[in-house]
Order: sequence, then C-alpha cells, then structure tokens
Amino acid sequence: MLMSDLYLWLSYSHVPTAKINKILQKMSPTALWDAFAEESKYILDDKTFNALKRTRNVEYIERAKQYLETNNIKYITRADPIYPSLLMQSEVNPPPVLYYKGKIEIARDPCIAVVGTRRASQYGRYVTDRIVRELAGAFTVVSGLAAGIDGFAHTAALNVGGNTVAVLGSGIFHASPSSNLRLFDEICKSGLVLSEYPPDVHASEYTFPQRNRLISGLSKGVLVVEAAERSGSLITANCALEQGRDVFAVMGDVDKTRSVGTNKLIKDGAVPVTCAADILEYYSVSAKKSEPKTVALDFTEQRVLDELSAGERSFDGLTEACGLTAAELNTALSALIIYGLVHEKAKNLYCVS
Repeated sequence: MLMSDLYLWLSYSHVPTAKINKILQKMSPTALWDAFAEESKYILDDKTFNALKRTRNVEYIERAKQYLETNNIKYITRADPIYPSLLMQSEVNPPPVLYYKGKIEIARDPCIAVVGTRRASQYGRYVTDRIVRELAGAFTVVSGLAAGIDGFAHTAALNVGGNTVAVLGSGIFHASPSSNLRLFDEICKSGLVLSEYPPDVHASEYTFPQRNRLISGLSKGVLVVEAAERSGSLITANCALEQGRDVFAVMGDVDKTRSVGTNKLIKDGAVPVTCAADILEYYSVSAKKSEPKTVALDFTEQRVLDELSAGERSFDGLTEACGLTAAELNTALSALIIYGLVHEKAKNLYCVS
C-alpha cells in the first residue's frame, strides 16, 4: 500500500484527527494496516476500531480516489513533500489529508491570517480592505470564508491580484455561507480552498473551531480586526498562541461590543495594529506593489455599475432604475462587491468603491 493511500484510509474513516495522531504515536500507518485485526485492537476503543475497519478496504480507497478525481478535487497527505511544513507542528495537530481546489503551493508561502466577526461594521470592512490590500503584496492572506471580516479579507486580497487561502469547516461540497459561494468559486480559480474533511462532510459546531487551528497553523501571525467577547476569532487567536504564532489586533471603539475581544487581546499582549505597515515592519518585509485585478463585467453588472457611477442608490432605487428583479440585482451586486467595485455604504445603500 502506498503511504498516501493509508493516510486517505485514515481520513475517510472520519475518526477525529486528534485521535488519529495519538494512534500514530504508537503505530505507523503501515503497521496499523498490516496488523489491524491482531495488534491494533489493544490500542483502539471499539468505536475507533469499527470506524477504521469500515474503510480498511483497497477497493474502497480506490473508489474514493476515483470520486475525488471525477469531481476535480485534489488532495495531499502527510507523506507528500508539498504538504505545508508549518502544519506538521505537533501543536497544530496535523490532518492526515488536505483536500483542495486551486494552487496548493501558495500555502507554503509566507502567510498571514486575517479573521474577525461575522457581523462586521462598515469601519471593520474599510479597515480590513485597507490593511489587506497592502499585506497581500508580501503575504498570502489566510481566512475562513465566513461572512463578515473573513470574506472581506479574501476579497481584498483577490482585488489586488494577491494570493488567498480559504480554510473550510466542512468538506468542499458544502462550503458556506451561501452569500459567499461566488467568492468560493473565485478563490478556487485564483487562490486556494482547503479542508481537512472529505468533500461530503457537513459543517458542525465541532468542525468550525477545529478548522481555526489550521488558519493560524498555516500563518506566521494572526490579525484580528473586529471580535466580540466570545467571538470565534478569539479561538483562532488562542490557537496562534499555542502554536507560537504572533497575534495582532486592530484597536476598536471602547463603546462597541464588536471591539471588546480585540481590545482585550491588546491588553493581554497582542500587537496593536492601525495600518499594514505595523505588520510589515514587525517582520521587516516590504510589500511588492500590487496591481488591481481587471474583471470582465456582464451586461447586468455593467448596467448596475453605470447607475451607481452617477451617485449612491438604495436597493429599491437600483431595482427600479435598472429594470431588474430583486434576485437579478442581488446577483449583480454580489459580484460587484466581490470585485471591489461597489461598496455597501449602509444597509441597502450602495455606492462605487
């Protein structure tokens, strides 16, 4: 058996990564496969034994490989030289397999993670865009494709032709939220979408916190833009500290709930950030000049952009002026926002960026 096939076996068993790594401290994948019925039962609980037994089948593994190939999903295992070296750190709890679409090589470049609340303010969006546009000239930008700050960080990197990595809390077939599916497609083409879960796995309360360790694990440091006191972004910051990564935070309004987490991080020792230069100087690097990305707009997108070029408009105003249905306008606006051409100035009020 190829070592990569053995790791695929372990991944498709759906045994949690932490438990797999504890097993591999006692037995190699080859030894576990070869002596499965005889020796492994002494180090495995019944649930784990049965889960591994279910997928311990050469034909099953070959079908899994064919399924991935048919659906244009690539994968690398811990046996592959291109597996990101930073993820091999024991504190990261490295997955046996990483499933991906896009350019896996950018995960080995210097990376910076940018995370924050799903309920971002207009200021949070503005500061994310401003900082990431400069950081993308020196780092691959890593985030979690969530609504809010995560999505804004990916978008800002793409808009200046930078590299970005989206780490999912689900299999690739179940990327969420639906509002970011167009962004997901764009990252698959221009960046990298990554998951430790086989493609059919749905997200859960367990998988999202688990993926946060990979966001920080891939990165030299983690920048938190906006975060409430119990924000999931603070989990990523804590993972970063456990992994020996740097933590940065954008100072926020002391009266705003969404700034409580970031301000506490700074009080606890995170590096305060007001601009990209704070991070670039921290690492003694300079950003290469980024070139804005050129995009080809379809007829509807261009029509909406032309209308907004004359001044800000409400959603209802755009619907009437452009003669579009709400669904058509939603699609066009989503694309224009991802392209960085349109900005939602306030709820349902749009203007050119």
